[in-house]
Amino acid sequence: MKNKELKLMYKELDYGVDTQNNIIYLSETLSITDVRDVSSRLEMCRKVNGDKPIDLILSSYGGDVYSMLGIIDYMRLMDVKVNTRCYGAAMSAAAVILACGTGERTMSKNATVMIHEGSIFEEGKISDVLKSSDHLKELHKTINKILSEVTNKDEEYWTEKTKTDLYLTAEECLEFKIIDKIEGV
Repeated sequence: MKNKELKLMYKELDYGVDTQNNIIYLSETLSITDVRDVSSRLEMCRKVNGDKPIDLILSSYGGDVYSMLGIIDYMRLMDVKVNTRCYGAAMSAAAVILACGTGERTMSKNATVMIHEGSIFEEGKISDVLKSSDHLKELHKTINKILSEVTNKDEEYWTEKTKTDLYLTAEECLEFKIIDKIEGV
């Protein structure tokens, strides 16, 4: 491999993308800028590799719910399949992204997934806190609806399961239909 190619490869990996192998890495805690970052990585892979499915590798503790919803929407709008793969942990928002892959959804045998009800850290007037709480309830319904669609389980199932932190092994994720396959088994 030439020096120029090596420098480009390291620069891509720094950015969380490997166009040579059509892989995107999502290992940070999701922030509001991640919709832009992940969608640009997806587009970069699509432009370089055409119709070839893209692998989105997840090892994240989750983060911003709006970024999660934006990433899911973007994956669903793409004209190529996005395989989601979990190594290590996919927690909270990352777990929902894992479940929403448009291609193959997998995780390694020893990985962990955690899904839970949303939380709110609000200060201010009582009326604002109550309004934020109502909005969070609607977001939680939206997430349960999405999980219902991708797992073929009803929304009430997910509402009940996510009242507290729900930690799942790879085998349990397969049973819950969050993934399609356990890697390395």
